[in-house]
Amino acid sequence: MEFKSCFDIIGPIMVGPSSSHTAGVVLIGRFIHELLEGTPKQATITFYDSFSETYQGHGTDKALLGGLLGYNTDDARIKEAIVLAKGSNLHYELRLEENCPYYDHPNTTVVRASRGDRTIKVGGASIGGGLAKIFLLNEMKVDIRLNTGSEISQFVRDHQLLLGAREGDSNS
Repeated sequence: MEFKSCFDIIGPIMVGPSSSHTAGVVLIGRFIHELLEGTPKQATITFYDSFSETYQGHGTDKALLGGLLGYNTDDARIKEAIVLAKGSNLHYELRLEENCPYYDHPNTTVVRASRGDRTIKVGGASIGGGLAKIFLLNEMKVDIRLNTGSEISQFVRDHQLLLGAREGDSNS
C-alpha cells in the first residue's frame, strides 16, 4: 500500500460505507470535475474488477457521480447522487468490465467525460484509506496521488500542460 501516515490507514471523514469504494472514487470524480471546470454534461464510466462486481452495494456509482458533481467526500448529498446527476443534466452510461487494460488494481475506473467542447479521458484507482491515484490522462500514463486533504484544483492547475488543448486536438 502507499500510505504516508496513520491517518491514511484510519481513513477519512466521509460518506460510507467504504473508503476504497467511496471516498477514493469521489476524489477521482472531483478531479474530473475540476479538469472540466464544472459538472460534465456527458460521461461514460467504466468500472473494472471489484468495482464492477460491488458498485451498487458499496455506492461506488453514487460516489463517482458525487465527485463529478463537485462534492467532497463528506458531503451527504453523495447518497442521492444518482437523482441529483439527472437534475444537473449529467447524462451518463455505466459499463462493467473484468480487467482494466491500463492499470493492474482491483478498484479501477476509466471515465470519458465532456463539457462544452472539451472531452477528457481519466483513469483512476482507489487505493484504500480514502486515497486515489490518477493513472491516465487522455491516453498518457501519469502518477497523480490524491487524498481527502488534497487541493484538487491545484493538482489540476499543475497538470494542465499534460492535457494540451483538448483531447480531440491531440493524437490520442
